[in-house]
Amino acid sequence: MTIVITLDNVNSEDVTQSAEMNGVTMQAFQLPLPSANDLPTLAVQSIHGEAVQTAQDSGLNLLPQDLPSHSSSLLSPSTSLDYPGNPESTRRASICRIKVVEDLLAVFMDSSIIHLTLKMDFVNEKAIDDAGVSREVYTAFWEQFLEQCEGETEQVPRLRPDFCEAEWQAVGRIWVKGLLDHGVMPVRLSKAFILACIHGIDSVDVDILMTSFLNYLPPVERSAVEKALQGTMEESDEEDLLDLFKRMSSHFLPPKNSMQPAIETVAHKAILQEPKYIVDCFSTPMALVQQKLSDKESVLSLYESKKATGKRVLQLFETTKMVLSQREQATFNHLQRYVKNADQTKAEKILHFCTGSSVICVDKIMVCFNAETGLNRRPVAHTCGATLEVPCTYSSYPEFRTEFDNILSSNYFEMDIL
Repeated sequence: MTIVITLDNVNSEDVTQSAEMNGVTMQAFQLPLPSANDLPTLAVQSIHGEAVQTAQDSGLNLLPQDLPSHSSSLLSPSTSLDYPGNPESTRRASICRIKVVEDLLAVFMDSSIIHLTLKMDFVNEKAIDDAGVSREVYTAFWEQFLEQCEGETEQVPRLRPDFCEAEWQAVGRIWVKGLLDHGVMPVRLSKAFILACIHGIDSVDVDILMTSFLNYLPPVERSAVEKALQGTMEESDEEDLLDLFKRMSSHFLPPKNSMQPAIETVAHKAILQEPKYIVDCFSTPMALVQQKLSDKESVLSLYESKKATGKRVLQLFETTKMVLSQREQATFNHLQRYVKNADQTKAEKILHFCTGSSVICVDKIMVCFNAETGLNRRPVAHTCGATLEVPCTYSSYPEFRTEFDNILSSNYFEMDIL
């Protein structure tokens, strides 16, 4: 079954499409269906290109002098700091969405890219990069890259036969440039691992190591480790803990009086020792952020400021009008309720829809309203300017929630002219 939304008299001056991702708006929405080759059919979207942001063109390759006080970023993409290289130089790259890791790595194999203004687009998706597309590219890269990492809530890269020093350094450059240019960083990469990359393994104390290790473990093993550290371990917990130790090349449980140092040793091996080669490769490009992330507190604070929660995302929303009509106020109340009660996964999706990134990288998301009804009614997100356009014609909160849920659950998108 295919649902198509048809728009009348659409032009570049007056756009009210159903959803805009990465600076483009969706004209037709198609649910993923099996195609002839058993691959899902992708939703097709119509383009309303982002305006070229000339101010950023001359400053994307600059570092910030001062850390902004706003919680959305410790390293603001809009402030400047001297970088070696020519600020007038611009590199353009076309990235294929289904192989974003491979394509972006090819761009960042050149170490000079870190000093250049980088503009990107997706192959066959006509959006113009005015920050929104770049945020989407970095977000898509980390989503695919982390699929090859180990761990649960926090993940750690593992050595791969197809990656050598050049590839790992390129990944490190992607982490640095995504953060400096657009405030995008993968919050699911282990905090202890990233701290080691920036300041060395010796900078990781036991508290940070154990926090990252517990977040690295799956829930069952995490519970067993916590009970072992508290001295409340039961027989079933011993079996789970033994499985963990065996996976870490230890075939027996230590005595209870030496359990804590043994677990700390296992944690050090999993989070720091095994990826030590990757840590060394990342450390070269990450030296660029050492001055501003000067200690472990600044690194942990950066992680905290980027993490999406319902309440934090809610604080970003502002209306473009000072005084709202009754219907607009009711809709804004629905939006606030929807965002406030979102868990982390949904909060990340809301952010991704509105900004192109699943971490907090903007100071605010502006909300405006329209009076669309019927098949033309749908939320519109302009990622370049972090603006959300919402119809004020919903009769109830459940109706609003259902429509927004349907937008966010549509994970298969392709931006193109219908």
